Amino acid sequence: MSSFLECGPFSATDGEGRTLLDGVSVSLEASQCVAIEGPSGGGKSTLLRHLTGLAWSPEADRRLDGESYPGVRLPSWRSQVTLVAQDAPMIPGTIHDNLSFPFSQGAGSRRALDDEKGARLLAAVGLGNLPADREVRKLSGGERHRLAMIRGLLWDPPVLVADEPLSGLDPEAAAASFDLLLDFAHRPGRLLLIVLHDPEMNSRADRHLHLEGGRLRGV
Repeated sequence: MSSFLECGPFSATDGEGRTLLDGVSVSLEASQCVAIEGPSGGGKSTLLRHLTGLAWSPEADRRLDGESYPGVRLPSWRSQVTLVAQDAPMIPGTIHDNLSFPFSQGAGSRRALDDEKGARLLAAVGLGNLPADREVRKLSGGERHRLAMIRGLLWDPPVLVADEPLSGLDPEAAAASFDLLLDFAHRPGRLLLIVLHDPEMNSRADRHLHLEGGRLRGV
């Protein structure tokens, strides 16, 4: 029986020629939170970009729930295996513009943003007091991180890949945000891969993979 998410092998080096990924592959089941661990600078962010198809891996195979995604289907793969990036990038405009952005793209053209759910999730992480027309350039770093996470949850892909999504958050906001991510992870047909630096939250993951020296252990 095949796993829910199967992809790889991935190989990558850094600017100094140091190996970050040495033929790394993953095979994971659904309905779990998987924490990616490893030393700083050891390639965790690089792995997440390869998993989501944002870094080119010509030799990699990609399968999700038994369906194959060859290179010509990378845009579709990225809509199914979606990255919440470490720097929480925003498009110019308002909070609502950013929440609705995925639904304005090709893969989301047949779906619509659930404003009621969006308001509920924003309130859960302490952003409920912000008007939808607030310009994102006026948000703090922590607010942008929470907004990026909520955008990913509203898009609701089968696989959400989150690179330090709790950066810059106070303990209360971080705990509320992680609870939402765990709720997502444990739904049928969903999977969360996440990089965390808080040991207590990291311990709540269902599975832990360790990346070091280009090798991924625990798969």
